[in-house]
Amino acid sequence: MRPEYTTCIHCGCQTKIAGDGPIPKYCSSRCRAAYNRARAKETGKFAEWEARRLARQAEAAAAREADRLASARPCPYCGAPMTHPRRVQCGAPECKRRYVNERHREFERRHKAEHGTYYSRQYDKKPQFTITCMQCGREAVVTKRRARYCSYDCFYDARYGPQRPREDSSREAVRQRHLRQAAARLEKAAAGVRGKGVWTAGRCTHCGTEFIRHSFGTPATHCSAACRRSDRLLLRRALQHDLDAGRVSRIAIYQRDDWTCHICGDPVDRDAVVPDLAAPVLDHVVPLARGGSHREDNLRTAHFYCNSVKRDLVVGWSAQTA
Repeated sequence: MRPEYTTCIHCGCQTKIAGDGPIPKYCSSRCRAAYNRARAKETGKFAEWEARRLARQAEAAAAREADRLASARPCPYCGAPMTHPRRVQCGAPECKRRYVNERHREFERRHKAEHGTYYSRQYDKKPQFTITCMQCGREAVVTKRRARYCSYDCFYDARYGPQRPREDSSREAVRQRHLRQAAARLEKAAAGVRGKGVWTAGRCTHCGTEFIRHSFGTPATHCSAACRRSDRLLLRRALQHDLDAGRVSRIAIYQRDDWTCHICGDPVDRDAVVPDLAAPVLDHVVPLARGGSHREDNLRTAHFYCNSVKRDLVVGWSAQTA
């Protein structure tokens, strides 16, 4: 009786028999190949097969190398075989150098044939012209077509006259002149002055920050352009209303009022800046809108919040009137 299932002799799994042919011994072609390989290793045939495979590979590699050498071309500089069909030299450093030099020489020859001069020599020599100097009358070779003098001496003699004062151009005189110029520069640097500017160290009159700045003309009074612009805006606002105004020091007023808000009586935060509610600001006791002046006697220290709520009122703000 024909069985319904068969057991693989390699992996031992059962497989259903399909068809009326012979009963299979393996469940798949992979198991058949693995079983035959294991049997060949046991009997010693696998080593023989592997040796023959390696021999065939070596013969094929030798044949390919022979074909490659047969089709190789010799290097035009050293004679070494070049197997790549696009090679123009073998790749050795000396052959590369000779090939590049040959290409450059060919390019220079073509450029000269087309333009009349070599490419690498086109800026070597400027055109030369022969003129007669208008001052001394001698002939000279110059590089400018419109030149009229043979040297700078003749040019200055023609402009200022032959009796003009002349500097000593000897090597020692030039050396002494350079030493004097260097000493003058060192003295200027030691004084802290560069050109027409001055270095200023102090405290900003607007924010109180210590600074070191280089300014031109008068010494700097602000640490930055932003602080200077803020003070100028207040001064400009007062001047637009035709009021009494002058330059004031914001930090001096803060110190005069002991950093205390004159509206609520609480101290201000020295490190805070607007728009922080506790930041210190200047408040006009009589607002500019009501004819107050922009002077120290009309300015008081206040919180940013208190000054904003007070608006343009003459009477101050307090917690009871908020």
